[in-house]
Parts: sequence; C-alpha cells; structure tokens
Amino acid sequence: MSPWTGEAAALADRIAAFVEASLAGRATETFDALAGAIHRWQVAHDPVLAALVEEDGRIPAVPVGLFRDPGVGTLRGEAPVVFRTSGTTEARRGEHRLRSTALYDLGAVAWARRCVPHLPARVEALLEDPALKPDSSLSHMVAGFGPARWHVRDGQVDVASLARPWSGPAFVPCTAFALAEWLEHDPRPLPTGSVLMVTGGYKGRIRSIAAEDLVREARDRLRPSAFVTEYGMTELSSQLWGTPATGFLPPPWLRVSAVRPETGDAVAPGEIGQLRFTDLCNLDGTLSIETMDLGAIAADGSVHLHGRLSGAPARGCSLTIEEAR
Repeated sequence: MSPWTGEAAALADRIAAFVEASLAGRATETFDALAGAIHRWQVAHDPVLAALVEEDGRIPAVPVGLFRDPGVGTLRGEAPVVFRTSGTTEARRGEHRLRSTALYDLGAVAWARRCVPHLPARVEALLEDPALKPDSSLSHMVAGFGPARWHVRDGQVDVASLARPWSGPAFVPCTAFALAEWLEHDPRPLPTGSVLMVTGGYKGRIRSIAAEDLVREARDRLRPSAFVTEYGMTELSSQLWGTPATGFLPPPWLRVSAVRPETGDAVAPGEIGQLRFTDLCNLDGTLSIETMDLGAIAADGSVHLHGRLSGAPARGCSLTIEEAR
C-alpha cells in the first residue's frame, strides 16, 4: 500500500515510472513537466517553500540551511522516516523528513549499479549500522546493496572487526575520514574484485585531508580493483557517482546547475559556481536545493567539486568520524 494518497500518490507513481523509463532510455515524460507538477504540489503543502516563490513562478532553490527548520517539507507532525545531517556541535541538525524511502531506494540502487556495474554482493562498510543509527541517509543507502558488516561504532572505526579475514571480493563504502583512520592501522590489501568507495568531505572542523594523497595511499595499500566516489547529502534523495578522475555523474532524474553566488545567474559550462540540485525523487522534501558547495558542470554533464563557499561551515558524513577522534 502506498504511503502517499491522492495527488501525491499519483506523483510518486509518475516519478517511479520516470526513473525506470529513463534508465531504459525510453522516458516519454519530460523532466521539466514532472518537476513542474511536483513543485506545484509542494507549494500547496509547504508554507516555507510557498514563501520563497517569487512572482515569476520559477522553482526556487531552497538553501540547505533552512532544513534546520522543522517546518521545511510537506510533512506535518511525526514523520515515519527522518534523515539528519552529520555533526554533533550544531545547535540543530538539518532534517529530511519522509513518508517513505521507496523513491529514495529505487533511484539509489539503480543508479549505483548503472555507474558501477560490477559491484560485489558482499558489503564491508566503514559506516554506522543503520539499525543503530537510523537517521543516517548514507548508511540507509548502503544497506540497500545487500547484507553488510558495519565497521564503525559510536563514531569510531572498529579496527578489530576490519582485521578479521574476508572471503572474496567486497564493496567497501567509507567516508574520507574513516578511510584515513583505517589506513593509519596498516590494513592488508583488499581481495581481488573489491570496489572501494569514498564519500564525504575532506575538510573538517579539526583537520583536513589532501584528497589526492588519500586516494594515492588507498590505492597503493588497499589495491582495490576499482576506486569510485559518491556524492550525496541528507537533503537529497538521489546521488552522483564517479571516480577521482572523472568527476560525478548525476542520474537522469537529478539536474545539477552552477550559479554565481552573488546573483544566482547561471555560469557557463566548465565555470565554477555555487551548486544547485533539482531532484525529482524529493517528493516529500524540497524539489530544488541550493548548497554551499562550489563546482563546475562539464560539457558531458559530470560535476567537478571545487570546495565550499568562503565562510561556509564544515559539513558532511566525515564529520561524525572526525569529531569522535
């Protein structure tokens, strides 16, 4: 039974159909038509979003900082699912409140397997167990890939559990800071066929990690058969995948743009700007969001990150590990 009713249920069906059809290369509905329908429904059910709509009716990109306001989104009262931003020092963490993870799950697994077609079925995650940390969108996403062992406990990498022998290749997702901590303990090379995935920022409140150095050391010491990267955030329901060399590729149901921070005007392809995301799977939350990340959109649609806006607070799933040290 659908967790949505009425017009929302019809929209959820259209979104699911768009995801599946676009993966098959046979989408008949356009992105803009579906985005417009979602936006109109959200404006009617989210007073925060409605207040941001200007006279021209364009879909506004909601700043991620507003997600610390519990009123953002289309839900009122208790939410069946709540994902929260990482970090423990903020007065209030940002929230993404959902009626269901059905659209989230559909797109997350499908796009990951499209971008990384040879993902092993075994998962060895340097992440918190979602049974113990249900508000982690990253752990929830990784759980969708199959049975997993979780190697972070209370924000600390469990080096002892990682030292136990693995049988066969594994998918090894981790945050940048968890990977860095693991490398401090002289890990053995991964079994042949293993895929190492790193996500999360490299700059935190306490220390920074040179991304190039971390990638080089991980490749030299862990020797994964593939090294991939993932970009996502609590406020989105979809993710981008890539490699350190190629940048991140968004799925067809996620549109990324870069704008000038001072004016909001679009920048030229390849030019660095403030990143905005329009995510069709964000039915319960907000269709379009504005981040504090800087990036450039290449001609092939790939997204290349270039840090964060000056003065932007550190954020990301790596902070949980960093603050526990």
